[in-house]
Amino acid sequence: MPTIHIYAFERSVDKRRSLTKDITEVVSRNYDIDPSIVTVYFFDTPKDRTAHGGLLVIDEEVPE
Repeated sequence: MPTIHIYAFERSVDKRRSLTKDITEVVSRNYDIDPSIVTVYFFDTPKDRTAHGGLLVIDEEVPE
């Protein structure tokens, strides 16, 4: 049973639904398995708890 873990900034439910569908289709097709056994977990990562190059992502964003 393939299990996919996705760590990313929070996205809308519609975007997670779409990504789940796409990932499930690709994994089941490439592994030649039934889509019902593919599991996808989403872990929302807050921008104040993620850093790139020594800066928190929230600090990298350009104010509008």
